[in-house]
Amino acid sequence: MNKELTDLRGIGPKKAKTLSKLDIYTVSDLYNYYPRAYEDRSKKISASQAKDDRAYYFVWKCVSKPYFKRFKNLSLSYMYFEDNIGNKIRVVWFNDRFSIRKIDINKEYKFYTKVAFKNGFYESVNPIFEDLSGSEIGGIYSIYPLTSGLSQKNIRTFIKEALSFYDQDEELLSPEICEKFDLLSRQKSLNTVHFPDNVDDLLRAKSDVKILDLLRELIFLYYIGKNAKISQDIKLNYNLDNILDRLAFKLTKSQLRSLKEILADSTSDFAMNRLLVGDVGSGKTIVGILAMIIFGLNSYQSAMMVPTEVLAIQQYEKNKDLIESFSLRVGLLTGSSKEKDEIKAKLLNGEIDIVIGTHALIQDNVLFKDLRLVVNDEQHRFGVKQRQALAKKGQAVNYLTMTATPIPRTLSLKINQMLDLSIINELPKGREIIDTHIIMQNREKILFEEISRNLEAKRQVYVVSNNIDSEDDNSVENLYKRYKKNFKAYRVEILHGRLKPAIKEEILNNFANGDIDILISTTVIEVGIDVANANIIAIYNASNFGLSQLHQLRGRVGRGQHKSYCFLINKNVDDNPKLKILEKTNDGFEIARKDYELRGGGKILSLIQHGKNLSEIEYLNMTEEETDRSFEIFDYLKSINFEGVNIDFIKKFFDEDKDIILN
Repeated sequence: MNKELTDLRGIGPKKAKTLSKLDIYTVSDLYNYYPRAYEDRSKKISASQAKDDRAYYFVWKCVSKPYFKRFKNLSLSYMYFEDNIGNKIRVVWFNDRFSIRKIDINKEYKFYTKVAFKNGFYESVNPIFEDLSGSEIGGIYSIYPLTSGLSQKNIRTFIKEALSFYDQDEELLSPEICEKFDLLSRQKSLNTVHFPDNVDDLLRAKSDVKILDLLRELIFLYYIGKNAKISQDIKLNYNLDNILDRLAFKLTKSQLRSLKEILADSTSDFAMNRLLVGDVGSGKTIVGILAMIIFGLNSYQSAMMVPTEVLAIQQYEKNKDLIESFSLRVGLLTGSSKEKDEIKAKLLNGEIDIVIGTHALIQDNVLFKDLRLVVNDEQHRFGVKQRQALAKKGQAVNYLTMTATPIPRTLSLKINQMLDLSIINELPKGREIIDTHIIMQNREKILFEEISRNLEAKRQVYVVSNNIDSEDDNSVENLYKRYKKNFKAYRVEILHGRLKPAIKEEILNNFANGDIDILISTTVIEVGIDVANANIIAIYNASNFGLSQLHQLRGRVGRGQHKSYCFLINKNVDDNPKLKILEKTNDGFEIARKDYELRGGGKILSLIQHGKNLSEIEYLNMTEEETDRSFEIFDYLKSINFEGVNIDFIKKFFDEDKDIILN
């Protein structure tokens, strides 16, 4: 199938560019773009049967001319309709001049809307409606994540046509295997997932797609595991107790277990490729640093790549004394390092044992004498090619990836058979739970009092908004004015993505060094900053953020010995289940699971398409039964040497991406 997106009806260069914002570049991407939720518009009732709190499918006949009213900042248009039992309905459109023009008197239309009884008749506001011949109302409808310039109707129309050009090469299993395990073909499953006839068919198709997607990952992991192992001859001599005695604290059980797994892997016949999973603040980095120290003590070089310059500097300064206490030499390499040439020369000559840096490490002229361990922090911030580039700077490099993305326990136990996985599932001793409170916008004074107490105790504060300079009262610009006015004795600074990189780094450095008391920022602080003295984060417009993002932002505090607080500022406190979840729990996996439940399924992305990561596959909504079924089928396929599997499909991606570090 050689169809381009622009070959599909309705998709010109402009629409193709809009779709690219959703990571849709090909016809296959389109039909693999999964709905986030569904709306059941199949139940047709009369207005008098409707409950106020939900939308229904109605058929109404227009019985009046249009009426128009205009106010200062508002236009209103309305018409009257009747249903088949004589209920009178007023349909109102606010700030919409076009919809009413599509209505003809004495003609029937389908509506999908809520209704409320007011002043002797029913009322509907800004409904979805269409002619009786339309296809948007009367069934179960998929709802997709969108971007500006794209409607639900657009994307459904595009996906419907894309499915007519389905690439049969994407069928992973033969019809015989599908029949044996009572699985629908992927093509049939996808058709049903996008355009279901009924709820039962939809539930089955969704389950089968998840199983097929996970099977594809498992077979790929197995194939890579068999074909991409790199032999190594490495010996690590060390006394772990003596090394751990140098620490000012004791590792948790899961930190120690993870470290031992890493070291065992690193001395096996094949180079390590391990994923270290741990919640925000669980102490993953020290595990990576200790592994690097042990490599250094055995005259091997190691490199840690982190996503921001500020974090690289912080990790360097935080761990420098510990590393040097073993008579090891540590270097820092970032885009603005002053002694770049000297550091590069020392790496080449073997005069630096451990280097901590940003993507500056992957530049062509950065060469190592004997690089044997790469530690990659927050892997989702780096592209596949960047991760490959660093691993290729040595022979048989052992690779450790660290991520805060949670993986369900039922799946992690099974996936561990194929992918080396370490999990840190407890917080370090002394790390207190962050107190989280929802505060109503009109009670900001209470927040200011709490902030004042902590500033007087020489602590620092993050203030976060989702807007920079909009009319929103809580934009970064407006918050800056408010905080400057209320905290005149303190140093307040602004940080956002529009600033030049050098200025951003300078501001973050100043905050890390204690030269800024209150940092008012967008989500650019979500990762890549570690300031132990900051013990308050106030997040404005909190309900506009995803749960997992709020948890990640909350993880910016609670990094020192000071009691820490997260304040979620919102206009409405009562009706906000999302924010109440954060008040109740600090458990990253529980939060990620609840996030899925609240926002819907999202996209199930494949590890093998464009080198996507495990963290991007929608495992969170797989039931234990679905996971077990996937592995049952996988074990059977392995036992028959993958007969009936489209292994060419797997090989195609292996040949293209065989250097992918599987993390």
